[in-house]
Amino acid sequence: MKASSAVLVLLFAVTDITVSAGADWPPPLPPMIPGAFGFVPIPGAAVAPDPSHAYKVIFDTTRAAAKPDLPADGILFAATDLSALRGQGVAPANTKFALIFHGRAIDAILDNAHYHARFGIDNPNLAMLAGLKKAGAEIFVCGQSLAAIGIDPAALSADVTVASEAFIVLITYQNDGYAVLQF
Repeated sequence: MKASSAVLVLLFAVTDITVSAGADWPPPLPPMIPGAFGFVPIPGAAVAPDPSHAYKVIFDTTRAAAKPDLPADGILFAATDLSALRGQGVAPANTKFALIFHGRAIDAILDNAHYHARFGIDNPNLAMLAGLKKAGAEIFVCGQSLAAIGIDPAALSADVTVASEAFIVLITYQNDGYAVLQF
């Protein structure tokens, strides 16, 4: 996020764009999932959340958080997007979310004891994982990745299900009409 902010500052400086600090934006809706970002409803926005539309997405989560005390982006944005849609009146039946973890992102789904042993702090992802699961999201980890790096499935959050292989999960969900967001 720091790099994005720096790019915006540079863009504003180069193009002579000014930002009005007095814009009258509505306050963000509080997230339904603890730890997620709030969502600011934008009056009259194009492509706003539509309660009658079915939102089907799988978050392909491969990247670890920038630092161990931060949540993984895939978890944070899944929780934020699900909260935003539900907060705008989209029913649970129209919000089909799934996450698949493989690669370095597997650290984010370790249970607290194993995360603490590895990083010396509590796992900042667990509350959002639990909130996502409670809200109906399906949360998977690649069994091939676990086998390759030697992680016992017992070391994972109870909210995670071991799948045979990440790409099979991604292909299956895409064939069922899910959009793929990569993190």
